[in-house]
Amino acid sequence: MIGPATLLSVGFCGAQSLGRPCAASDGARLRPKQPAAGHTAFRWVGIVLASVVAAQAAAAEFRVRAEAAPAGPVVALGDVADVLSNDAEQAARLRAIELFPAPAVGAQRFVRVREIQDLLLLRGVNLAEHQFSGSSQVAVRGGDRPASDNGVSAAEERKAVSRVREAVAAYLRDRLSADETFTVEVSLPAGAARLVAEHHGPLAVRGGSAPWKGNQRFEVLVGGPEGRERVEIEAQVRVAPAVVVVVRPLPRGAVIGPGDVEIRQVEGEAAGDMFFSIDEVLGRETTRAVSANRPLLRDALRAPLLVRRGDVVTVYARSPGIQVRTTARSKDDGTTDDLIAVESFQTRKVFLARVCGVREVEVFAQAPRVEAESGPAGAPAHGQRGGAALGQAGTASALR
Repeated sequence: MIGPATLLSVGFCGAQSLGRPCAASDGARLRPKQPAAGHTAFRWVGIVLASVVAAQAAAAEFRVRAEAAPAGPVVALGDVADVLSNDAEQAARLRAIELFPAPAVGAQRFVRVREIQDLLLLRGVNLAEHQFSGSSQVAVRGGDRPASDNGVSAAEERKAVSRVREAVAAYLRDRLSADETFTVEVSLPAGAARLVAEHHGPLAVRGGSAPWKGNQRFEVLVGGPEGRERVEIEAQVRVAPAVVVVVRPLPRGAVIGPGDVEIRQVEGEAAGDMFFSIDEVLGRETTRAVSANRPLLRDALRAPLLVRRGDVVTVYARSPGIQVRTTARSKDDGTTDDLIAVESFQTRKVFLARVCGVREVEVFAQAPRVEAESGPAGAPAHGQRGGAALGQAGTASALR
């Protein structure tokens, strides 16, 4: 086979020696062209761009839905969120990740995005590679499951589940505190719904264990005194958390007082972002308007503002053994320990100061530095006098 170099030689020497390679004397030997330095740079840029594109292609977006009705007994990520990815295999793998058991038929459960993120972390998903969008929580409803396992219609199955749930709730009321509000979700094994649907008498419940919360296993007795049949069921008992609830509408910037809040049990809410004691919220300030009869969330409160934008504030400059006081105008709102911008009245320079009290801020002057290098005997160490001067000058220039 004739290579590219040979063809090139034949082209130059074809008039004299058609069909044979040129000899060395016919012309300079062809040498492989060395890549220019610019080509190498472009090659590295291409590699970096390819890496960025590959990383973006590997990322997925989880668009959380407002409602979900899974068809199976287990809720997967694809049931509660639309998984968007350029990689079809990755999207299918993420959709199939199982999160938690599905609610019973006719029941409903509210799941916040934070709970979904925690469950994904437990299953080894690196959330830094993906992003969330959509609803902040999803209402998961127990869907209509195929009735073939129980031999009854979906409507009859829902009715059977409701009867068993009411029987379990009545059983638990005698064992839980009277002021505790709770919810019960039950799942019936194959054939149990048909058995319950065929018997219209009362259902007896026994079993379970203290403290009667969380995952419980009960035994339901179906039928009359004679010929009773026993059905083992699993139930999830959730006691509503007692949290701080706003009793009247509050505007943005309101300071919480004793008459504004009370402790109540709230169903269907995740308690991770709420307050459990009234003492935690008294004296704090709302960051947004809050509706009545709603739990008070942590991001809706902050420490009261000590400095507001436009306030004339007292500025303290402190260094070892020295304190200087002056005034300036605040450019920001701030509470205790916040860093805010303040403007000097004399120089109109803006500098940062830490809020330390009501209309009071403080800055710390740089302490004098002493260099290790020393000068002639009897002379001050090199940098000592200059460092002190710089420290004093820095404080003065900031506050003038």
